[in-house]
Amino acid sequence: MDIGTYPKPPGNGPIEIFNYDERIPVEGGNMLAWGELIYGKPLTEKQMYDYELKPSSHNPDRAGRPSITGQLKEAARRPEPSKEPGRQKTGKSHEDR
Repeated sequence: MDIGTYPKPPGNGPIEIFNYDERIPVEGGNMLAWGELIYGKPLTEKQMYDYELKPSSHNPDRAGRPSITGQLKEAARRPEPSKEPGRQKTGKSHEDR
C-alpha cells in the first residue's frame, strides 16, 4: 500500500497496516489483496468504494450480516417453489405460439 491508496479520515486513521509482497487470497479465497488495513471505526460505504476496499467478514460491525457469497449459497440450498398443478394459463407460452 502506498501514499494515497487508502482513506485517512479525521479521527479514524488506520490502527494497523499489513502489506503483502504480492496479492494473496483472503476471505477464504474469495478475493485477492495487496494488504490489510485495520481501523478503529467502520469506514463509510463511500470511503470503501472510492478506494476499492472490501470489508472483512470478521469485522465486529458486520457480525450477523451474511456476505453476498453466503446469501447466494443459502438461496441455492432452498428448494424451488413447486408449480401449482391445474393452474390456468393467462398468456401464450413459446410452445403455444
